[in-house]
Amino acid sequence: MKVILVLMLVLGAAVCSIASPTRSWDDPSWDSWRQEVRDARERAREARNEARREARRATEEARRAAYEARREAFESRTEMRREQQRFLREMREQRREVEREVRDAFRYR
Repeated sequence: MKVILVLMLVLGAAVCSIASPTRSWDDPSWDSWRQEVRDARERAREARNEARREARRATEEARRAAYEARREAFESRTEMRREQQRFLREMREQRREVEREVRDAFRYR
């Protein structure tokens, strides 16, 4: 059992040494690779920030639209209420006028 484990470790080390790059860390290609990674991270960060800004902008527009819809609904209800009050006032006025005419007609008989 131990022999198999040791053989697996040796085999794993051999595979890792074969698969690993043989370049040194001072090689300029590593610097360019690191720079590419940094650039990619920066682009990803900028993309995330832009997505957040866009989400905030969309949320603000939705809030503004909802506020505007509520305001318009309120104004509509207010205008409807004014029309209703105006109509009731006119009806009361007409009723008083008719009552006055009926009173006057009976008064002069």
